[in-house]
Amino acid sequence: MNVRYVLPCAGLLAIGACASTSKQASESPNPTTREVASSQQASEQALKRAAESQKAATEQSQKSAEAQARVRNDQEKLRQDQETARQEQAKAEQLQLQANQESKQATQQAQQQQQRAASALSQQTQDVSKGQQVAAGLVTQVRPDEVVVQPPSGQAMRIRINDSTQVKIHGRTSTADQIQEGQQARVAYEPSVNGPTAVTISVSKAGATGDSSTGSSGSTGTGSSSSGSSGTSQPPPEQTPSQGGGRTPGY
Repeated sequence: MNVRYVLPCAGLLAIGACASTSKQASESPNPTTREVASSQQASEQALKRAAESQKAATEQSQKSAEAQARVRNDQEKLRQDQETARQEQAKAEQLQLQANQESKQATQQAQQQQQRAASALSQQTQDVSKGQQVAAGLVTQVRPDEVVVQPPSGQAMRIRINDSTQVKIHGRTSTADQIQEGQQARVAYEPSVNGPTAVTISVSKAGATGDSSTGSSGSTGTGSSSSGSSGTSQPPPEQTPSQGGGRTPGY
């Protein structure tokens, strides 16, 4: 009876018998049956632990894959941020270079303007100390013996030119016949009975040409100057020293 009982139970254990049969086998008084039942239970527990371990490993693999995906996303975002930072840095360097160049140019221009202003002020001071007056404005007419200068405000001045008149164009010594209409001129002159006589004429860059009214005024003045040079009449109002004044800014 015991042999017939053990063999069927062993077969059932070999093919994975149910839990109730295993329990009965474990409670069997036969040592062999109990040992087989114990081994079966150990196998079931090992399989259960293996299944749990496999489940944990699968879950961990999923977590690892998700973490790797986050790392790849973070790396891509970091690469994009680094590229943006590189572009912004290059742009900042370009703007800084441009700012340095503009600052250098502005400094040079300011120095040049200060030098010209100081030179003009020094020249005007020298002219005043010599009893000379200064007129500055747009050259509207040029003749061998005179030049007509239209100040920014007031009447045009007709100033005589003689062999003693010193002419400088753009800082270089020149002659009166090189003066052109439309240029800016600064004239230091001495008042006289026949009208102001130029001592020095400094011509700078060209300005806007005068309008038709200025030109007609210059033409009218020409006739008056001719009469004045013949001694038959006094110089026209624009030739009087008070019209030029030493207060006009130098060029």
